[in-house]
Amino acid sequence: VLKRNKLNNQKQRIEYANKKSLDIKASGKASKRKFDFLNTEDKYPGYLVIQRIDFIGTFHGIGRIYQYSFYDTVSKWGEVKIYNKKQDINIWHYFERKLVYLLETFNLNIENLITEKERQFLPYFVKGDEYEKILKDFNINHVFVSPEDTNILDETREFNEFIIREFYGKIALNENLDSFIKVENAINNFIREYNFCNIISIGPNKGKTPAELVLERSIENGADLDTLPLWLLALINSPKRGGISE
Repeated sequence: VLKRNKLNNQKQRIEYANKKSLDIKASGKASKRKFDFLNTEDKYPGYLVIQRIDFIGTFHGIGRIYQYSFYDTVSKWGEVKIYNKKQDINIWHYFERKLVYLLETFNLNIENLITEKERQFLPYFVKGDEYEKILKDFNINHVFVSPEDTNILDETREFNEFIIREFYGKIALNENLDSFIKVENAINNFIREYNFCNIISIGPNKGKTPAELVLERSIENGADLDTLPLWLLALINSPKRGGISE
């Protein structure tokens, strides 16, 4: 993405950021109406979620890694699913199996879902019937956004850069991560620790973890904490550590 936009050094990135408006440059009245939700003061977990697919790279002894990421812009909650074969990518199966479970567990809903429209990965977001069924069943406003059209995607890019820096960049240093299945288990543990232990370091939610913000919203929605799984409550009460900026 950086190379495509000729952002190879810090000066170029700063100039690029200054030129970009915070609003999506959508053409036509219909398109603008689809993005009306960006101009509201509503800010709560589930209000604005971004999803994307990235090719992370090829790792010795492990093979290729493709990553699907799901990121809530308010709570900073993130989920990741990795694949070692492009043809195995099944976004909506994972969405239904894992993310819908989390929504039901926390009594949450997704209001607006933005998908980064990378040409090579677009087919994986629209194939099959699950795509339309899930959006309809959960009343989700879904919008595709081109990487060149908006910088609203910056937060999820920062989330991915964090994962690359703190996880993928250290794979070569861990001799135990010598197979795809081991990397898959390790990234799952890494993301779990991120959601439940990393505290937000700046902004209005400073001092809280993504899990705490999600739980607060869950309580506001009338969730019964006694029905939450014990393992989930144990994770929520885990020791916290800093590391997330808003």
